[in-house]
Amino acid sequence: MTENGKKIKTERAFPAKMRGRLAAHFRKYRWNYLFSVLAVAVMWGVWVAAYFAVGNEYVVPSFTETMRELGALFASGTFWESFGGTLWRTVAGWLLAFAFAVLFAAAGVASKKFRSFFAPFVSVFRTLPTMAITLMLLIWSTPLVAPVIVTFLMLFPVTYAQLMAAYGEIDPQLFEMARVYGVPRREVLCKIAVPGMLPAVFSQAGPNLSLSLKVTISAEVLVSTFRSLGGMMHEAANYLQVAEMFALTILALLVGGLFEFALHFLTRITARWKGGTV
Repeated sequence: MTENGKKIKTERAFPAKMRGRLAAHFRKYRWNYLFSVLAVAVMWGVWVAAYFAVGNEYVVPSFTETMRELGALFASGTFWESFGGTLWRTVAGWLLAFAFAVLFAAAGVASKKFRSFFAPFVSVFRTLPTMAITLMLLIWSTPLVAPVIVTFLMLFPVTYAQLMAAYGEIDPQLFEMARVYGVPRREVLCKIAVPGMLPAVFSQAGPNLSLSLKVTISAEVLVSTFRSLGGMMHEAANYLQVAEMFALTILALLVGGLFEFALHFLTRITARWKGGTV
């Protein structure tokens, strides 16, 4: 067979291989997808039942009206500008929390004294009241910056705790062998500790980013951030535009779910690639 013939055969085999993998994936997780569909159906049923039970559009809007508002949002340039603003604040807070958590976790791994010293500060971060901090930050900063700082403060202790928990799961024999062979502490940190902690955090990247979105939007609602999803929700609430509030809430849920699904998928692909199965 010629080289062109081999190329054509390979190109035909690749889609078949992908179809086989997708079919295997859906067979393995078919119950997960089925229960997800059932959960959505149940929530929709509760919504429709609540609408007919209440009978007031200003309390529970109809599904049709909410979908109409959803379409109007997609057609609005203001919505996309607001969505972009919320998105960058969400990702900025998430990345800042991740970067500082890795930095402080590395310092904690390198020094037990630092880990003990820093533990009370992590507890304080974990118990900070979100609304109170948001209002104080509104005094000290601006409505555009406050949601980023709040997201960082809420997500940092979560990520730090995940890193330290992952550090505790690393095989102690690795550290013992490094000690026996006189491996410098810096190499132990960079080649054993940090690589051993990061996979656990990457596996939680989707839920953490989804949490970041929730905190960011909540802070935006509280401080009425201009050109943001939270700001749009705040304005809709002021004018009793309940259908628009429902539409914005559905969008936030969809984006959060998309974050979790996309990062979970990337984590699985990366793990398979490292294992040589892809």
